Parts: sequence; C-alpha cells; structure tokens
Amino acid sequence: MSRKGDTPSRGDIVERVEKHTADMAEKAESLDSIATDAETVRDTLESLDPGGGTSEGVDEVTHCIESAEQVTVEIFDREDAELEEIQGEAEEHEGEIRERTEVSQSDMEKVSDAAGKVELQETSSELDRAREGIADDIEFLDDQSEQARAAREENERLQQDHRARVQSGRG
Repeated sequence: MSRKGDTPSRGDIVERVEKHTADMAEKAESLDSIATDAETVRDTLESLDPGGGTSEGVDEVTHCIESAEQVTVEIFDREDAELEEIQGEAEEHEGEIRERTEVSQSDMEKVSDAAGKVELQETSSELDRAREGIADDIEFLDDQSEQARAAREENERLQQDHRARVQSGRG
C-alpha cells in the first residue's frame, strides 16, 4: 500500500467539502445582493416620472441610472464567473472522491478474494477487519461525495435564479 503519502485524510476531505460549500454559499449570497441591486436600479428607472424637470435633466438622470445598472451587471458577471470557478473546483473534488471510492471498492474485492484463500482463522479475522475498515471508508467517501454534490447542485440552482433576476432587465 504505497499510496499512503498522497492519500488525504478524512479530515482533509471534510475540510475541502466544507470549504467549497462555504465559498459557494458566500458567492451565492453576494450574487443575491447584486441581483437585488440590479432590480432596485431597474425599478427606480421605471418609476421615474418622464414629465418632470427638463429634457436635459431627465436625460442625465436616465443615463446615470442606466450606468448604475451596467456597473451592477458587470460586477454580477464577475462574481458569477468566480462562482463558476469554485463550482468547477468542487465538482473536480467530487470526481476525486468518486475515484477514491472506486479504488476502495477494488481493494475490498482484493481483500475478500484473499480472505477466501487463507486457511488460518486468525488471518481470516484480520482480513475481515480490513474489509470493515474499507467498508467504513467507502461509506465515508460516499457520504462526503453526496454532501458535496448536494451543496453544488443547490448552489447552481440559486445561481440560475440570480442570473434570471439580473437578465430579466437586459435587453
């Protein structure tokens, strides 16, 4: 078992899943605020009375509010791209966890095969303990993969909602 050196601990895996989850939640919250700002700016522009002031004043106010919307959308797009990057890293980590699960399942088969070939009860008992350890690892990895997937999918759903809010005013 020479792969010990590059094998992450359970704590490392949990830490990465939690970090991705927290980073995605933080970006989704930021996108929500930015989308709210974009909606507020749009609502403000739509609520202005075009019959007030002078044409120059109305043009200036309209231009400034449209600029505010443009800046807000640009910031949203930048934050959205950063969220995409985090989601990509999270998805990559999910893949790594699945690969580790597959390797553990393969190891389980090898240990089971060996257990079927040994004669000594003591040896068989130790191999049974090894299978239990592998089964625990597989269960842990499956749980972490599911948590990571669920967090990423929920975040992607929120991201789509926020995008729809911002894009509803783009024309």
